[in-house]
Amino acid sequence: MSTSTLGRRSLFNDTSSEENSKILSDANVSYRLLYWDVASVGSTPRDILAYGKAKWSNQLPADDDFQTGKISTPFGVMPVLSIIAANGKEAIIAESIVIDHFLAKRFGLLGNNEWEEYTIKGFYNNIHYLRERSFMNVTWTYKDKRKVALESFMTKTLPKFIADHEFHLKANGSNGHYVGNKLSLADIHLANVMDHFSHLPSGAEITAEFMKSKELWKVKETVEQNAEIAAWRATEEYKVLAYGSVACYAQTAVEEKKSAEEQ
Repeated sequence: MSTSTLGRRSLFNDTSSEENSKILSDANVSYRLLYWDVASVGSTPRDILAYGKAKWSNQLPADDDFQTGKISTPFGVMPVLSIIAANGKEAIIAESIVIDHFLAKRFGLLGNNEWEEYTIKGFYNNIHYLRERSFMNVTWTYKDKRKVALESFMTKTLPKFIADHEFHLKANGSNGHYVGNKLSLADIHLANVMDHFSHLPSGAEITAEFMKSKELWKVKETVEQNAEIAAWRATEEYKVLAYGSVACYAQTAVEEKKSAEEQ
């Protein structure tokens, strides 16, 4: 029998399937993103909501409230996106990949046709996998395993990822986009995953490798130059979330190498 105190929230409610579907397609809804007071997995949907000029807010739960079940979610994890109609009725979407895909579709970030949509989603998924496969061995792992895990990431995983993505970005013309010549979910996700690695104690070392790639760095710069995203990232709220990531990962990820002067 489970002894978990995490509260479960059903994806089903008093609203019918048809009504929920109407809420999801309504252009006049507002959004609330439930996630920790860090960037990480919440960063891409926040950028997309800003890009889409949506009416939205962050819900940042206290750890005690979440752990004791005062904040309930479908699977005991976050993020969860609430889509709120003008009449107060609410539909929710769980799981980060699904949330990102929904918002990308809503705000025109999946290309111009079905082929472009699935190509963008393919790039997105590979970018997402870079963060997820490193999370449990580079970002959040046993202290005595962190050094060797980081070395493997820096010498094997990251170089292969960069080479793979340079290949495809060059094929698209090295124009700062993964598909065509306009912003997409893949572009925004790459910028945010690169930001994630910059928040680690080893962030300077990892970022230096990304910077060596003109193609990947151009994508990051292109995303950051978007007016709506730039405005969101200039807010104090965004800066607090980014700092929260730095503070969190300082406890979990391998430290940067110290200089001779510091030693």
